Amino acid sequence: MKKMVGVMCMVSLLSCCVHQGRTPERSTEIDSAVVSVTVLQEKGGRVSWLHDQGLIAFDKMGDDGYTDVYVMRLDGSGVECLTCGKPVPQLHNGNPSWHPSGEYIVFQAQDPDLKGLPPGAVGTYVASPGVGINNNLWVMTADGSKFWQLTEVKDRHGVLHPHFSPDGTRLLWSEIISPHMDRIGHWVIKLADFTVENGEARITNVQTLQPMALQLYEMHGFSPDGTKILFSGIEQGGYYYDLEIYLMDLTTGLMVQLTDNDEWDEHAHFTLDGQFIIWVSSEGIPQVKGSSLENTVGNPPRLEYWIMNVDGSNKRRLSGFNDPDAPECVDVDGGIGLGDFDIGPDGKTIVAKMRRGRGQELTVLLEFDFET
Repeated sequence: MKKMVGVMCMVSLLSCCVHQGRTPERSTEIDSAVVSVTVLQEKGGRVSWLHDQGLIAFDKMGDDGYTDVYVMRLDGSGVECLTCGKPVPQLHNGNPSWHPSGEYIVFQAQDPDLKGLPPGAVGTYVASPGVGINNNLWVMTADGSKFWQLTEVKDRHGVLHPHFSPDGTRLLWSEIISPHMDRIGHWVIKLADFTVENGEARITNVQTLQPMALQLYEMHGFSPDGTKILFSGIEQGGYYYDLEIYLMDLTTGLMVQLTDNDEWDEHAHFTLDGQFIIWVSSEGIPQVKGSSLENTVGNPPRLEYWIMNVDGSNKRRLSGFNDPDAPECVDVDGGIGLGDFDIGPDGKTIVAKMRRGRGQELTVLLEFDFET
């Protein structure tokens, strides 16, 4: 295994220091798999990687306190805002996801006509692209020249994490149907057909799915063959540190719970060969586990990258940003949090949202080296 080639880049930029029962075969006693970390954007957020064109769509916080959708090259150059001053609501715009053709980007937009958000930091937090309250789905052309609104939600409802199927014919997202701002609300899975006809983009045949009657569903996308979906879920009465990873077969309806550890397990993605799943977890990291929105905002989760086989076996930790014994440890108040990410064609390169401390958000390019 390579030994931290390029770690000085990370040091200079980040300032170093079916229900399967309990999660099996989980090991943290491994050499670090992190080779390098390169910061592509300060204040960068959620990402989507168009592999064949080497383009990254991402959201970024502006000086006005709202996010917008941008696009850039893989090396961080050619940054262009696609939603700034455009015919789309000019509050939060974020959580972009490429259509596989590269012709369209779906994203969330906070609707200024929707009301009922709580005051202060909690209201700001729940309307952001990471939670999606009072957000609707929009789609735009890749150059930001045309926009279409796809959904119309009610006050204090919202959408989260849209993803196109590999063939581009379906759209998947989460939708909140009974919000409770002091907890997590009640969510469902939405699955629809996506078409562009006569110059108009739209969704039809919208399905509502609630497998296992969970309280929260957060969609992470399709399998490479489009037959399965990955998502995080929380059982009734749970909270964010009860997030677990689930795999659902869209043909048979069979669901498999891939993690079961009473930790924050989120952002699961298939490698492009379909052999592995990479996700983030709070497993093994000492921290304050918030039990309310206010407490979670003040104590954001510290997370690491993990990898497992598609059946949930052979779980291994890939990073140690919060581990004092790991070479990539970052000693900062609030630790390191890991958000939305997208995996490269080689399965060992990731473009990701990273939180440094309690407020600094970055878009980073990570390289790993691990045995498969």
